[in-house]
Amino acid sequence: AKATLSSKHSIITCITDHIKKGVEIVGSDYLEIKHPMLFNFHAKLLLSMFNDPEKVDEMMLAKLMPFIEHGIKSQMKSFRYSALVVVSQLVLTVKLKEEVLNSICKLLITKIKPDTAAASLSTLMVVFQQQIVDALSKNTLKKLLRHDSEIQVWKILRDLSERTDTTKFYNVLWKELVALSRDAESEEQSLAIDV
Repeated sequence: AKATLSSKHSIITCITDHIKKGVEIVGSDYLEIKHPMLFNFHAKLLLSMFNDPEKVDEMMLAKLMPFIEHGIKSQMKSFRYSALVVVSQLVLTVKLKEEVLNSICKLLITKIKPDTAAASLSTLMVVFQQQIVDALSKNTLKKLLRHDSEIQVWKILRDLSERTDTTKFYNVLWKELVALSRDAESEEQSLAIDV
C-alpha cells in the first residue's frame, strides 16, 4: 500500500511538473485548449489516492494538499475546476480534522477568481455540508467580504441558497460577523479611552 501511495505521489508530482513546464513553454491558454486531458488525469490521480477512506491519514493529506493548493491557485480555469472536484470528493469521502478544514476553507475563499467564483463557493458549501466547520478566521472572513466588489459574492451565495442547503455556512458566517463587529466596537472604545 505504501509503495502504491508513493508511486501515485510520484506520478502526480510528474504530471504537476509537466503542467507547470507546459505553461512556461506554450502558455496556459494553449495548454487548456489543446490538452484538457492533463487536468482530468491530474484530478483522477488525486481522487484515486483516497478511494479507500480508511487509508487516508495525515501523511497522505500532507502530500495531497500542495497539489490541491496549486490547482486552486492556478490561473488556468480547467486546473482550478479539477482541484475543486478533488476537494468536493475529499470532503465527501474522508472525515477531516479542523486544521485541514480551515486550510481548505481559507484556500477556497482567499484564492477565489471571478471566472470560477460560483464553483469555488459551491465547493465551500459542500465542505460545510459534509464536515464540521465551527469557524472561519477573521482574515479569511474579511477577504470574503472584500471580494464582493469584483465577484458579487452575496449574489452567488443567494443563488446557492436557492439550490442547496447553506444553513451551516450561514450559521458560521453570522457568528463570525457578530464577533468581528464586537471586536471593532471594543477597539473603538479602547481608542476613545486612550484619547
